[in-house]
Amino acid sequence: MLASIVIGESSLAPPRPRDASLYARLLGSSWPQLADPVRIIHGTNATVRARGRLRVTHGRSHLARVVARVLRLPCASDAADTRLTITPGADGETWLRSFGDRQLDTRQYEAGAGELAERIGVLEFRFRLEALEGSLLFRQLEAAVLLRSMRLPLPASCVPRVEAREDAAGADRVCVHVSVTLPALGPILTYDGTIAIEDVRA
Repeated sequence: MLASIVIGESSLAPPRPRDASLYARLLGSSWPQLADPVRIIHGTNATVRARGRLRVTHGRSHLARVVARVLRLPCASDAADTRLTITPGADGETWLRSFGDRQLDTRQYEAGAGELAERIGVLEFRFRLEALEGSLLFRQLEAAVLLRSMRLPLPASCVPRVEAREDAAGADRVCVHVSVTLPALGPILTYDGTIAIEDVRA
């Protein structure tokens, strides 16, 4: 899940179905329904590097802001300098993000029956991917705590809710909105903006 992406090389083309990237496998027959820029980001099967500036906001309540600080979430900013590196591997993808001086590193992989899992520390979120009129939607299914070989699903009353969407915006742009909400506190983190792809390398 990224913020708006501007592709610097017009020669880039959407990957062929046989490339079988993580997202292509999960979306199956829906993969071709995505707009070209969204498929380029998620289907190149190569390391993608990008940077830009994102708008980052926290929840309005004092407690929500305290939680954001404790979890070392990106600092609130109207234009946070952002870097992103997506690296594919045999068992999924590594996403390295920086927002100013804060790092947010996750791993994405296939789990369950065609579900996307994203792990952040000991937390694992699972999503169902959906292609809708060229856009990519992330429908959260559940969240769990991973402790060695144990996976402990979290009750709905305390599960952080992640909402994310990617939309094409022109021939070489993808606009993304990401928000994280806690049931008892409301929104604790939202980010969106524009970043430019600097390199796509196998």
